[in-house]
Formats: sequence, structure tokens, C-alpha cells
Amino acid sequence: MKPVIWSAIATIALVSAASAEEKRHADAHEHGHGVFQMVIEDDHVVIEMAVPAFDILGFEHTPSTAAQRAVMADAASALSRPDTLFAMPEGAGCAIGQVEIGFGATGGHRHEHGDENHDEHDHDEHAEHEEEEHAHEEEHDEHAHEEHGDDKETHSEVTAFYHLACENPDALDQIEFGCFEAFPNTEELEVVILSAAGQSAGEVSREEMVFEIK
Repeated sequence: MKPVIWSAIATIALVSAASAEEKRHADAHEHGHGVFQMVIEDDHVVIEMAVPAFDILGFEHTPSTAAQRAVMADAASALSRPDTLFAMPEGAGCAIGQVEIGFGATGGHRHEHGDENHDEHDHDEHAEHEEEEHAHEEEHDEHAHEEHGDDKETHSEVTAFYHLACENPDALDQIEFGCFEAFPNTEELEVVILSAAGQSAGEVSREEMVFEIK
């Protein structure tokens, strides 16, 4: 039964994500507003977030200066710490597992694993992934001038995916969104949290950074 429950919840999450993304693209590109979704099933938590690149980086094109590349590196480092961006109750005992960060049209991708999963991935797989990343970066470098010429027309999103393992998921009764402090251009997030018990939905903002999970 567990795989069936997980499949149903995950499907709902994906449909919700697609609807939210479709709505964002249907409306005018709006800086400051993003989407945060979390699925809780047994002791696993999956988080997906999509935010306009401008909110994270201050630009939406391929970085063309050392300063912009440094901003992207700092953003990748900050996004790799979901424990500070989305603080959960200590009693839940959540540990970071898989982390994936995508920078959309601005280029770049980051893939990490927490301590609990790192040993499961051998050196060959890691080397293969690094090779793919370098190829991806070279592809973006090749088209940098073309994209840079259309900076004013470029609309891009930063996406983040996190997998957490929680010893006591029943203690997940709220989330404190530190991402507003980490990324000052972010103003509001649409929040959807799904579990076998039901759904919690709403919004968080710079003025109200704590979301109560019902």
C-alpha cells in the first residue's frame, strides 16, 4: 500500500506544480513571487521550489561577469542548505539527503547528496555527472553572447529539489521560511504541503514567514 499512497501523493504534487507553473506563465512575469511544494510520506519529505531567477540572482541571463558568476556561486551555496531556508522543528529529526539546483536560462546545475546517501554513489557515477555538468556549462558558454543580447526579454526560474529523511515526521507542524532573509528580492511564496493526512495550502511572505501545517 505504501508505494500506492506515495504514487498518488506525488502525482497530485506534480499536477499542482504544473498548474502553478502554467498560471505563472499565463500571467505577466512577476518578480518576487514563487512556489514551494512539499510532500510528506512516512519518513520521507520531498520539497520542490520554483522562484524567478531575478529574486535569487538579481538577473535572468547567463552570467557575463566575474561578479555575476560569484553571485550564482553564492546562491547555489545558499540553496544547498534547506535546513536554513526552510527551518523545520528540531523534534522532526530531518536530515538532508538529495539536493538538486537548476538555474534555468541563466545556466548551471548543482547536484549533491547528504551524508546518508553519499556512500551509495560510486566514484564512476560522480565522475560521469561532473562530465555532464562541464558539457552543460560549455554549451551555455557557447551561447552566452546570444542570450546576453536578449537580457531584457529573458525570463527564467531557479528551481530547487530536496529530499529529506525525518525520524519523527509527526513533529512537522510548521516551517519557518528563512529564504526571505537569504534572498531579499523574494517577497512571497505560494505553499502547498501534501501528506497522507491531507493538504495544507496558503502563502508566506516577508511579513509572515512561518507556515503552520494543519
